[in-house]
Parts: sequence; C-alpha cells; structure tokens
Amino acid sequence: MYSLRLLLLIFLLLQPLLSCGCMDLRPDHIDPVPTDLPNHFSLYNADDDSILPWWSSFNNAELDQLIKNGLTGNLNLLEAWARLSQVRALAAQSKANQYPDLWVDGTGAHLRTDSSDRRQQTSENFALGLSTGYEIDLWGRVQAKVKGAELDLDATRENVNGLMLSLSSMIGESWVELLSQRQQQQQLSQELELNTKLLELIEMRFTMSRASALDVYQQGQTVTALKGGLINSRARRQLQLNQLALLTGRSATTDLQLIQVEFPKISSLPPTGLPADLLARRPDIRAAGLRLQSANWQVAAARADRLPKISLGGAVNYTSTALDILLDNWILKLAASVTGPIFDGGYRRAEVERSRAMVDERLAAYRGTVLTAIREVEDALAREQQYRDSLTNIDQQLQLTRMAYREATRRYLNGLIDFLPVLREQINLITFQLDRIQTGADLLKARIGLYKALGGSWMKEMVEPDKT
Repeated sequence: MYSLRLLLLIFLLLQPLLSCGCMDLRPDHIDPVPTDLPNHFSLYNADDDSILPWWSSFNNAELDQLIKNGLTGNLNLLEAWARLSQVRALAAQSKANQYPDLWVDGTGAHLRTDSSDRRQQTSENFALGLSTGYEIDLWGRVQAKVKGAELDLDATRENVNGLMLSLSSMIGESWVELLSQRQQQQQLSQELELNTKLLELIEMRFTMSRASALDVYQQGQTVTALKGGLINSRARRQLQLNQLALLTGRSATTDLQLIQVEFPKISSLPPTGLPADLLARRPDIRAAGLRLQSANWQVAAARADRLPKISLGGAVNYTSTALDILLDNWILKLAASVTGPIFDGGYRRAEVERSRAMVDERLAAYRGTVLTAIREVEDALAREQQYRDSLTNIDQQLQLTRMAYREATRRYLNGLIDFLPVLREQINLITFQLDRIQTGADLLKARIGLYKALGGSWMKEMVEPDKT
C-alpha cells in the first residue's frame, strides 16, 4: 500500500511537466543544395553506371588485381575501418541512454571483536541489492543525441567510401605512370641503339674526312643524353613500383609481378549524368550532408538541455545476518527527481549558439563540397578533351618530323648539308615520341580523374575486413 501511494505521489508531481511535453524541439528543416546548380555538364550523358567499379571499363586483369589488393591491404584504409568501428561503438553507447540502467550489488562481512575479558564475539552480515535509474526523455534530448550519433556513424562510413574511391584512383594513376615509364624506357632504348649506330657511321665518315669533329661531338652528346634519359626513366619506374607496393600495403622490396607495358584501351566518354546526381554518387557530398544533419540534431539536444530533466530511480535491498534467510528481509525504494538549470552563467545558452554556428559552418561546407564536385567533373572533362586534341596534334608533328628527319639524314649522307639539321630533327623526333607517351598517360589519368569526380556506389558493396 505504501509503494502504491508513493507512485501516485510521483505521478502527481510530474504531471505538470509531462503536460508540457508537446513542445517541439526537433531541428528545423534545411535545404542545403545550392540554388545555382547547373542543369547539365558541358559534355552531357544522362545514363548512369555508377554501380560498377570504374576500373572495369579498362578491362585489365593486372589493374583489377592491384586495386583489389589495395582495397584489402592498404593500411590507411584499415585505419579508416578501425575508426568506423570506434564511431559505431559510440553510437551504440548513445542508444544505451534510451533504456533504464540496472545494477546489482552484493556484500558479505564476517566481524570478530575481542573484549577486555579475552572473549571473542563474531557476527555476520549479508546484503543483496538491485538498483535502477532512468531519465524520461521529455524534451527529446536523448533522442537527439542518438540521432546525431547515428548520422555521425553514417558520415564516417562515407569517409571510408571516399577513401576507397581516392585509393583506387591513386593506384590507377600510379599504374598508368608505371606503364608510361616502361614505354619511355623502351623508346629511349630503341633511340639509343639507332643513334649509337649513327654515331659509328659519323665516326667512320670522319676517318674518311667526310664529317667534321663537331659532327662527332654533337652526335656523341645525343647518345649520352639518351643514356641519361634511360637512367632517369628506370629510377622513375622503380619509384612507381615502390608507390604501388605501399598503396597495396606491401613492402617496397615486394615483387608485384607487373609485366604490362602498353596502355589499355579506353572507351568513349563515360556517362556523366546530371550535376544533381553527384549529390547521391559522391561520398564526400554524402558525408558533408550527414554531418550537416548531425549538427542540426545537436542544436535540438542543446536546446533540450536547457530544460528540466526528470529521472526515475528504484532500488530493492535485502539484508540479513544469516545467508539462509537473506531474502526474508527486504526494502523497496522508489524515487523521482527533477533537476533543471536556474543559473549557469549562460553556459547552456552559449552551447545552443555554438551548435547553431556549427550548422552554419557545415551548411557552407556542404555547398562548397557540391560546387567543388561540379568543378572537378568539368575540369576532368576539359582535361580529357585537351589531351585527346594534343594526341592528334602530336601525331601530326611526329609524321612531319619523321619525314624531315629522313630527308635531312639523306641530304647529310650525300654531302648536301651539314649535320646540324639532322641533329635538330633528331632531337625533335625523340621529344615528340616521348611527349606522345606522356600525353597518352595523361589522357588515361584524366579519365581516372573523371571517374573519381563522378563518384559511384560501388564502394557501398565493400564490407569491413575481418578483425585480427
């Protein structure tokens, strides 16, 4: 009967506050999308294949294996997965506040006392108790914190997705640069062989007084420069191998068993979709949007924190001097408390203002991320078009230079001109051949950059690696 009266008294005390629970402290709606979002990109294609990994368009087993190794072994990515696990645990902790706490404690004591007449007295005491506590989420403070933590968890997963996208792009670009250095090394080796033979021919002509010492020196400079180019190309090739080993989580001394030399063929311009599609395909935009929503819920939590808190508590205690009758003696306690700030020096009001300023900050960050993503797509499209045009131009220059080099060589060997025109066309030919290789690599890198700028959803299919 006493417990029933106590519960009734608690309800009567809390009824005025419970009747105020209709106050809506949920966050305000925010439309974060910039108003000047363009309708389409400069090169427009409305199709969408973002669910496929971008490297599948290269149709190359070596690249496939490299990226697979990177997505499973890269140490920075493993760190990101570990951070995601930490944030997941924090989200679970915040959800725990929605439920009552339940604690159990037990004690046992054996006491012995000595009296002045040297008699000993002993006593025993045992206690067992259960206690619980629960905060009534009258204003939605706990729910707001839970919602914010869930959004932070989703944003952290998007950060992992973004890292996977960047990592795959870095591996692809390093692999393309490796192919470029191998092709340059092959080209320089061929040029070195041809120019070494030409040097021998000029030296023979010099012994016959049909060439000057200057001709020999100039051709010798060309041969030496080609050897220096080979040294640099080999070094750059090794640096790319080291980079690929690091990106895939391996030591620089690891043999990656990469044998490809030629560039893979790339398809025509991939589907770009609409600029609005980036809002769903870019992990950095998704993460920025989730962080914005989380900040908005933090405002709601800060506003609710300025209002009184209602907590319920209960305890059941059993005490006895003998263990076998422990459950015969018990005490039930029920309690309710109302706490609320009266004067805190403006601390909670300042927290509300700080939370609102964080919303403004993340809103600007979100819109900036959207505009940056659109610019990156446009930049990638412009670069790809530039490199395609450059390749066409270089091919034309190469054709003319080969013709000029053959004609200059023929005239020199027939004694019609000196060696300088031959040397000039020789240098032009080597330069254009190397430029074509590098421009071909730049075209592939621009395509990879376009895939990175367009984002995708293939990262969502990646699962967290097993913990060791």
